[in-house]
Amino acid sequence: MKQFTILLWSLAAAALLPLRAQNTTNLPTSMYGVGELSAGDGGRLAGMGNVGIALNRPGFQNTLNPAAITRMDTTCFTFDVGASAAYARYAYLSDRSSSTVASPNRISLGFRVLKRWYMMLGAAPYSSVGYLIRTEEPVEGMPDDYLYSTFKGEGGLYRCYLTNAVHIGGGLSVGANVGMVLGTTTQSETQESAAVEYESKKRAMYVDLGLYYDFPAWRGMQWAVGMVFAPSLPLSHENTMTYSNSSTSEGVEKPYSEKQQFLPWHLGLGITLATGRWLLTADYNYMGWSRNTSSYTSVDYVNQHKVNLGGSYKVDARRTRSPEIMLGVGYGNSYISMRKRKMNYLETSAGVSIPIRYSYLSLGVSWRQQMNRDRRVMQESRWSLNLNLTFGERISRSKIK
Repeated sequence: MKQFTILLWSLAAAALLPLRAQNTTNLPTSMYGVGELSAGDGGRLAGMGNVGIALNRPGFQNTLNPAAITRMDTTCFTFDVGASAAYARYAYLSDRSSSTVASPNRISLGFRVLKRWYMMLGAAPYSSVGYLIRTEEPVEGMPDDYLYSTFKGEGGLYRCYLTNAVHIGGGLSVGANVGMVLGTTTQSETQESAAVEYESKKRAMYVDLGLYYDFPAWRGMQWAVGMVFAPSLPLSHENTMTYSNSSTSEGVEKPYSEKQQFLPWHLGLGITLATGRWLLTADYNYMGWSRNTSSYTSVDYVNQHKVNLGGSYKVDARRTRSPEIMLGVGYGNSYISMRKRKMNYLETSAGVSIPIRYSYLSLGVSWRQQMNRDRRVMQESRWSLNLNLTFGERISRSKIK
């Protein structure tokens, strides 16, 4: 009964996270497309730079490859909860700003259903919209008067997923994620007493397919490979425009249309080499945005390429549950191109994972820098902190098959 109660609370939390979480960005370019994509949903190995396509480890709820959860602890429900905070500085042409944001970034529950069948469900951010821009322009013919405008955006998309994985035999596992990407974004423009607000409720089905294989150990080394694929699916919209004018009490509310958007198709490949103490892993991810077109002449959507490398070191290799030190580095491009100029990002990370009885407490710190120094594209430097707790609730032995 206790396990059933915990399960119900976890399902409720997973359902409510998309409604309660705060913005995870204040980046002005988040006004374009679906917003700024989530770099990762934290997790126990956030200090490794959010790699994981070829990682299948006990106590690790892998959201990057649905096939790589078949080494989950079979004697308990495993819960994962996390939060993140970030400080960022931005620059564009002669304007500069900074921001601080914090929010929960994942919740998930995993367990074994049958001997070879494993399941996980949860929710995590997909993208975020968050910006506040104020401008002032002199009124023509009236040099002492200015026209003030404010542009504001908030909200985001979240993914709610159900993962199923099956251990086929030997080192082979297959899996699939099925879920929804949904959320609401609000963008407004205010000029003097007049304001226009655009609210868009978006939702889409999404599917991820995964494959994982680990090779027999050879000379104390364990190799593993992984692959994931997700098709491009349409993102539906329910849009409402609201106009108001405080000086005249005038107001209008009506639906509006915008260009069809699609979730990108995704191909990811990963490889891992592990010894008793060391682990090295690498991911390559490609995301295709060619089905999307921008409503802005100065902005284009481009395909993304991202490479991540990560490593961990076990402090005590003789213990199954040992503290780990983690490092990671990654390089990739944004799907937003400004004036035909790409924005490329370098990211480094470090972290530690500490076992506490049946739980793991993980802390990861990352730094991200936009590498294209052209002043005509958005400049960004960001520090992030990820905190994650993985814990298990034991199942009575009589229920373990």
